[in-house]
Amino acid sequence: MSDNGNNIGREPEFSMNWFFDYVTQKNKSIAAIFDADTFEVDLISDNTEEIIGIPKEELLKDINLLFVNTKDAKTDFTPTKEDLLKLGIGETMTLDVIDAVNSITGEHIYFEASLERQIIDGRDRFLLVWVDKTEEVIRNRQMEDMIDVANAANEAKTNFLANMSHDFRTPMNAITNFNLLIAKNSDNPQRVRDYTHKIGLACQNLLRLLNDVLDMSKIESGATKINQQEFALGLLLEEVNSVIAFQAKAKQQDYQVHAGGMRQDLFMGDKQKINEVLVNILGNAVKYTHVGGRIDFTISEEKVSTGDYYDVKFEVKDNGIGMSKEFQKNIFDAFTREEKKEVSGIQGTGLGMAITKSLVQMMGGTISVESNEGEGSTFIITLRLPGVNQDQGDFWENHGIRRILVIDDDIQECEKINTALQDTTVEVFFSTSGYKAMHLIEVSYEDESAFDVIILGMQIRSISCFELAGRIREKDLRPQPVLLLLTEDWEDVAQEARDAGIYDFITKPFFMSTFQQLIEDITSRPSTSGDKKKSNPLEGIQILAAEDNEINADILVELMSMEGASIARVPDGKKAIEVFEKSETGYYDVILMDVQMPVMNGYEAAGKIRELNREDAAKIPIIAMTANTYADDVQKSLDAGMDAHVSKPIDIEVLKTTILELLEKMRST
Repeated sequence: MSDNGNNIGREPEFSMNWFFDYVTQKNKSIAAIFDADTFEVDLISDNTEEIIGIPKEELLKDINLLFVNTKDAKTDFTPTKEDLLKLGIGETMTLDVIDAVNSITGEHIYFEASLERQIIDGRDRFLLVWVDKTEEVIRNRQMEDMIDVANAANEAKTNFLANMSHDFRTPMNAITNFNLLIAKNSDNPQRVRDYTHKIGLACQNLLRLLNDVLDMSKIESGATKINQQEFALGLLLEEVNSVIAFQAKAKQQDYQVHAGGMRQDLFMGDKQKINEVLVNILGNAVKYTHVGGRIDFTISEEKVSTGDYYDVKFEVKDNGIGMSKEFQKNIFDAFTREEKKEVSGIQGTGLGMAITKSLVQMMGGTISVESNEGEGSTFIITLRLPGVNQDQGDFWENHGIRRILVIDDDIQECEKINTALQDTTVEVFFSTSGYKAMHLIEVSYEDESAFDVIILGMQIRSISCFELAGRIREKDLRPQPVLLLLTEDWEDVAQEARDAGIYDFITKPFFMSTFQQLIEDITSRPSTSGDKKKSNPLEGIQILAAEDNEINADILVELMSMEGASIARVPDGKKAIEVFEKSETGYYDVILMDVQMPVMNGYEAAGKIRELNREDAAKIPIIAMTANTYADDVQKSLDAGMDAHVSKPIDIEVLKTTILELLEKMRST
């Protein structure tokens, strides 16, 4: 620059201009010198237009344009002309981080800014320098976000551990104290039975809490897998409703299931995980609905326009305590529980809904919730499932079912059953009147076109279903029709039904799969004239059990002995092989195999037993007993050569049923 200032407002000498731009380009910076009176620019780096998006010609006329889309990143302060003029000669304004926005692209660029006022070439001027620090700011913000996430996670886990400490200690306290009460009341059988029942409930609660933690851990580690298998929706719902109806009945709640218009019953999907999702949602509805409240469970389906797929929708609506709008935003987050007085006595991990949403999403579905405090909640789950061909083949002919009569005052229920059976070889008749139905039954026998199955609803015109059943039995028809009661709650009417000659029932809503399963069960029953059922079904069965835990082994031996079985116990897999190999062929009927054992685990032991050169080694039933209950654990047991998988803690009824089914299967092959 010359001493007389003739270069002001014009481009400087080439060498200085080149050096000025070289430095700013290399540092991704902006630099400018401008007049303190006119704000006209003496010198500005060429990269300014590219960075800020404002043409250089406009900036040369008015540097204020540089500050239009600029502010302090922390305080939102935007420097004005008045702010700049407050600086005295030799003073500097510094901003650690300013946020500048490119006028064309909208991109945010961050600078460390300084503005110094000096007398240059005899004139009052400002020297502006913006040093780019975008990468540093973004990196720091990412680190802050990570710290916030980590802090939130730590806080959530701290709260979770506090909740878990309380929730785990509650059933543990019950178990400990009821155990003491049993010792003090050992001479009072009634109290002992009551205490052991309560200990069982506490154990179930403890197991549920533990399963939630393990399920969440499995999901977060990516170890949970979806197993696509054919399943019947009706049978799945029967399992779910058997659990939920019992819980709702205990709270005197009105639990209603609706499934009108369901024609497709067989699907491909993960039955176990769908079951878990539904039990969780319905269980919460029961838990958070007051005594005497109402819960509606509605199932519907819609055929997808392309492919053989169906959108199956499950809707759970209750009139319970509801949720706040704020909590609904976080209800599916892990470790979250709404703190309110209505739920203060309800135990839980805060993981159930997070697990539920994760499972639904893994199955390609959606879940949503609507709720108002004090009015209740509605959860909607939609799963897109492949339908399976429901060709029944010769099922009905093989089971001797040609004609069915439905007697129910609810015409819609009659039509549902008729719709479900319309693609079969079965003829369906229905009547709303008991007397008309009786006449129809008499005429059918006279015409030698008797009804094979008669389904009675709970509400029939002109006569009660039980009185009508009694009259049908009095006719002593040959062949005798199968009488079935269509009801929502068999337990409430079981004795009255049996007195009238009705021994079997179908739970509403009607599903083809549950109906076929019932017919299969009825037709496969042994004649009543046969041998009486054994009081100890496992009597005479020789069992070899590999279990390393002494307490678990003692319990297992005691329970199996009470069922009539003889049991030999060994502490590890290697010993199990040795004992089995030394025994006579056919001596042992079943092997119960713990999975995690010292010396040799259950998987390896089962494989080596199958390889033994003796006749019974390949076919003897081997049942895995393990706390590893996931689908891949079950598959691992099967791959090792085992026939079944029973989870710990052992349910004696499940183990007994599994043993009997495997022995029956072995004898029939």
